[in-house]
Amino acid sequence: MINEKPLACRWPALLGASLLIASHASAEEPFEGTLTGDWAGTRSDLAEQGLLIEAANTTDFFFSADGGVSSDDTVANLFELAMTADMEALAGIRGGTLFFLGLGTHGEDPGGSSGTIHAPSNLAADDAWRLLELWYEQSLLQDQFGILAGLYAVDSEFDAKETAGVFLNGGFGTGLDLSETGINGPSVYPVTGLALRARYQITPEFGLRAALTDGIPGDPEDSTAFEYDLDDGGGSFLIAEADWQPAGFEFLRLGLGAWRYTTQFERQDGNGTKDGTDGFYGFVEGVLYSEAGTDDQGLSGFIRAGRADETVNQFGSYQGAGLVYTGLLPGRDSDVLGLGVSSVVNGDDFVNLVNSEGGRVNRRETVIELTYWVDALPWLSVQPSLQYTINPGTDPAIDNHLAVAVRLGITL
Repeated sequence: MINEKPLACRWPALLGASLLIASHASAEEPFEGTLTGDWAGTRSDLAEQGLLIEAANTTDFFFSADGGVSSDDTVANLFELAMTADMEALAGIRGGTLFFLGLGTHGEDPGGSSGTIHAPSNLAADDAWRLLELWYEQSLLQDQFGILAGLYAVDSEFDAKETAGVFLNGGFGTGLDLSETGINGPSVYPVTGLALRARYQITPEFGLRAALTDGIPGDPEDSTAFEYDLDDGGGSFLIAEADWQPAGFEFLRLGLGAWRYTTQFERQDGNGTKDGTDGFYGFVEGVLYSEAGTDDQGLSGFIRAGRADETVNQFGSYQGAGLVYTGLLPGRDSDVLGLGVSSVVNGDDFVNLVNSEGGRVNRRETVIELTYWVDALPWLSVQPSLQYTINPGTDPAIDNHLAVAVRLGITL
């Protein structure tokens, strides 16, 4: 069952305005579900005036139990500060929203121990203080249409699967057929670019969204650099997605998206360059079983698949799926159990290139994750996780890897 989490418990692949802290929404007192509380009433006063301030801190502890590249243990930390301004309340601009999201990332990437393509921790990034998002959105036609401009994370809305949000592994966020493309990736966590995004809710069940972003977000040579240059010859990145939530179901959502870069890329076969590259993806998520007398407990699931142009991209396809149960144990109605499988497949051109150079490579890397999210305190979550990776890095020389992890999330 879909269960809204505080920002500290959500996955960085979907950070954005849609994931602002929800814990205080159901609390008896304003911001009761946060560690720092209501700041003697200041926080709720600001929210009533149109300025919502939220913060969270998430720490991942990873232990390399078997296989992989090394037995090194790692710790990665993510601090988030978000501010949402209701421009109608603040300045009389009806339908206007200004959003800011700043991050502090510190620690080590557990991928260095596992040797995997999949990111074991979806929050691990190079040490830096970052501005991830700073945008303004104007909604029109009673919020049926909206246009957004500014620094924007594509993965906050595109290829965003709510059911998959409990998992620590990055493969369950943006599919690797999309996230591992481009000269510096698309505009997703932790490096974003300037963008325009439009959305249109055609009917209550069917909506469209499209975005145009910088083709090379940030600095490919320095992931910590604060650089937003539209005149770098990097072209553009375009993505569009159709979203259908048919009536008559407790929750059922189908998404279909396509994307394209306009810049030039080196071909995998070494025969020059190619103008642009593209791909597409689709997913289905929904409620499979609801416990009697509840609307937030039961079993949900998701399936996601995608294809990418093998001519210039290493990965030709991706498949992922998972099951998520909320409230499985008696008396633990908000606990979430998740079991997921994520698999990325090398393209033929990449495999042929490695073979032609006398190397060896496996066709795919697959990750299985079992995790359990516990709401230990109103402001604290504890989440153990087991991740088993088959064919890490698609390198035959690396043994299958087992990682044991614990995530601590604090809503501030």
